[in-house]
Amino acid sequence: MKATYVITAAVLATSHPVFGSGDHGAEAGPSRFGPNSAVTAFSAEDGFQMSEKALKGLGVEFQAIKGTGPWTLPAEALVQIKHTTGVYRRFEKWIAFVLVNVTGKNGNTIKISSEDLQEGDEVAVTGATFLRLTEADLNSDTVDSCSH
Repeated sequence: MKATYVITAAVLATSHPVFGSGDHGAEAGPSRFGPNSAVTAFSAEDGFQMSEKALKGLGVEFQAIKGTGPWTLPAEALVQIKHTTGVYRRFEKWIAFVLVNVTGKNGNTIKISSEDLQEGDEVAVTGATFLRLTEADLNSDTVDSCSH
């Protein structure tokens, strides 16, 4: 499974205009996003939007949550970043990392609660690792830079 992530990340880094560019030294800016890019919009406050084609290619699937929680999700939905645990939420096409509390585990499922989730929000239940890679790239100061 890790080999799949590495290979997919390598392909993204070289083939998608959002993740890498043939324009060495090009400035990061609005031209990196749009209808023909994997990432169609980015905002430091709201998160990012991705094309349906990119989401499908990365195997990202979302599940709408129901009720007031706690919610049961596949364990694959969880993302660990340093000492925090969260999930990727999609709301009105914007995808953002949301902190959660894991309140239970049972095999391949988890129970979570979060003040930042509400009924109707969609949570990435597969492909969350690729959303993390995308977010890290978008928030990096070294995007589109070369070491040579």
